Amino acid sequence: MKRREVIKGLAAIGALALLPKTGVLGNQPKPNLHFVGLGHGGTNALAHIHQKGIEAKYSCITGPHVSHLTPDVKHIFWKTPPEYRILGKYYLTPLSLTNEMKAVFSENETFIILTGLGSSVGTGFINDTLKFLQVEQKNYLAICSLPFKEEGRSKMKYANLKKAELESLSNNVIYCDHNSIIPNPGLLSIKERFEKGNELFYAAFKQHFPQA
Repeated sequence: MKRREVIKGLAAIGALALLPKTGVLGNQPKPNLHFVGLGHGGTNALAHIHQKGIEAKYSCITGPHVSHLTPDVKHIFWKTPPEYRILGKYYLTPLSLTNEMKAVFSENETFIILTGLGSSVGTGFINDTLKFLQVEQKNYLAICSLPFKEEGRSKMKYANLKKAELESLSNNVIYCDHNSIIPNPGLLSIKERFEKGNELFYAAFKQHFPQA
C-alpha cells in the first residue's frame, strides 16, 4: 500500500485521476469501510461524507461541538486538557489513544481516517492512530488537510511539522492543501471555505474508492 500525494485545489479535483489507485484497498470489490474523524475538522469532513450516503460505519473522536451528527455516528468525547493548549507545548506532545478509542479499530475493516492538521485533537492523535493501525495490521487510508493561511502562522507551522512527521511514518496518507482550493478565498465566508474543504476530502476518498 504505497501512496502519498499532495492534493492541491478544488479546481484540481478533476486532476485527482492522476493519483495512483490503491493496491490492496482499491482491489476490494466492496470494502468494509469505517470512517473515523479525528478532531473538529475531521469530524466535519466525516459528517459531509456521511450525508453522501456512503455505506459504512462512522465514528469520531472529538470535543462537544458535534450537534450535526446523526445517532448512528459513534462519538467518543475527548476534550483537550487546558495544560495541553499552552503555547508551543502541543508542538512536541503527541496524544495517546485510550482503550475506548482503540476499540473503535477492533474489527476487520478498512479505516478511512479524516483529520485537519494544525489544531490540538486531530493533530495530536494522528500519529498514535496510524502507529496503532500499523501494529494491528489494519487496512487504512488517512486524508489530512492543511489549514488556510488565514488561520494563523502558529497553526500552519504546527500542521507542517506534523505533515513532516507523518511522511516518515506512513505512505498511506493523502494531504489536501486548503490554500489551493480557491483562487480568492477572501471572496467566500469561512463556512463556505470549509464546505469546499469537506468536498475535497470526499473527492480524495472517491478517487481511491470509486466503487463505494
